[in-house]
Amino acid sequence: MPRRTVTKNRAPVRATEHRTDGRTVTEADVVFFSYFTGDWTYLHTDAVAARQSVFGERIAHGPLSLAISLGLLVRSGVVDPKRFVALRSIEQVRFRRPVRIGDTLHVRFVRSERSQDQNRVEMTLRATTFNQRDEAVMEFTTVAVEKGPTA
Repeated sequence: MPRRTVTKNRAPVRATEHRTDGRTVTEADVVFFSYFTGDWTYLHTDAVAARQSVFGERIAHGPLSLAISLGLLVRSGVVDPKRFVALRSIEQVRFRRPVRIGDTLHVRFVRSERSQDQNRVEMTLRATTFNQRDEAVMEFTTVAVEKGPTA
């Protein structure tokens, strides 16, 4: 993947493009997410009523799609669990298309980092989640903190 260095706020920022593996959204995912959150909206859980909706079938919860995308990012290795300190924010989340049961999602993202000091590095991931038809279904940005090189 291409690498580039840019300057932002006088601190060097290194950016790298990546792509995760895929993961298929299952009916079990939707049911477990409904149990976990208490969100039993018919669009997610009632096949008959969902057929009458603009989507024509049940769809996954937006936050479920975001959670799966975050899991794919972690699984990609972009975050080193030994260096991870904290997730600072999830920003600019935009749901662009419905995610359907059976869709296989992958995430394309750019990681950039900026040293805060010798002990901490701020990592920003600008991500877009795609389905198996290569349609963008969601966009979001995360900011996390990792231990720096001397920590």
